[in-house]
Amino acid sequence: MKEVLHSEQLLDNHGKLVARGYSRHMNFVYNNKSVRTPRLKEWDFYQIHFDGRYVLQLTLGHVSYAMQAGATLLDLATGDKHQLNKVCAVNPFFRRKMPTNPEVAHTLQYFSHNLHVQFETTDKFRRLAFTANDYYGVKAEVNIMLGNVSKSKEKMVIATPFSNAKQWYLNYKENCFVVNGYVRIGEVAYQINNGFGLLDWGRGVWPYRHKWTWGNGGTVVNGKYFGFNIGWGFGDTEEATENAFFYDNKLYKLGEVQEIKYDDEIRFVDEDRRFVFRVEPIFDNFTRTHVLWVNNSCHQIFGKWSGYVVLDDGTKLQIPPFVAFCEHAVNRW
Repeated sequence: MKEVLHSEQLLDNHGKLVARGYSRHMNFVYNNKSVRTPRLKEWDFYQIHFDGRYVLQLTLGHVSYAMQAGATLLDLATGDKHQLNKVCAVNPFFRRKMPTNPEVAHTLQYFSHNLHVQFETTDKFRRLAFTANDYYGVKAEVNIMLGNVSKSKEKMVIATPFSNAKQWYLNYKENCFVVNGYVRIGEVAYQINNGFGLLDWGRGVWPYRHKWTWGNGGTVVNGKYFGFNIGWGFGDTEEATENAFFYDNKLYKLGEVQEIKYDDEIRFVDEDRRFVFRVEPIFDNFTRTHVLWVNNSCHQIFGKWSGYVVLDDGTKLQIPPFVAFCEHAVNRW
């Protein structure tokens, strides 16, 4: 696998991918003005898990022709879902404001007369605010702070090619945020105390038809933060995969991971048996969007994960049960 250790330009002046591989920090220099196609997609997606049963998801991004600002609150125990999504024609000004480096201080925001979304990034914290004032009869208020932010904390960053040189995917995932704050969507409200958060930061141009598998989660093991990220089925991963786990803010890279399904559980095992987990499914957060030429479906399976990982020095780390997810998406967009 190719690890990118120093800064490299992601694209050439014609929008073709020239850097590929994985990195522990944002070593890919991305300039969206180099993209020569109208099919660019860019998003910031945050997911927060708290109290062992609730999941909050916040999204702000665009798919060239449309932008989305969304908030979803899931109760994994009951299956209740409360959400608010705004999809509209993309504003060129908003598109130009999408950050090109998630590790640099910035503020991404969207305003309308009844919806205000702001994602603020600093060297010490991330602050997420989502306020809706009677948006189609729904009121919402989210104000949360994400801690465990530092420049030394390692992430999973990958530049993935496709067969077409002008198609590519730049993905940055940061795990093990510690989350505190408040969320209310409609009549449901909760205080978040020491929840776990992740950032999925994506930029790319890729084929109209595509699919992927993606899993992620986090917990505390022996007083230190543990998290993982697995994924495949999307692009050419010959030079690097996005499979990895994190312990004490350090990334441990993995090769291929296999998913094995049984009647009442799922298992995930990497090729070197450094990542071995069994999963008892809890809830399928199934979503589907079919409007005009857009046809997306996703089964996001939350479950209780337990197993072990092996550190680089050979230490076998037992991971007690915790809630995480793995999703399977089939898309046309």
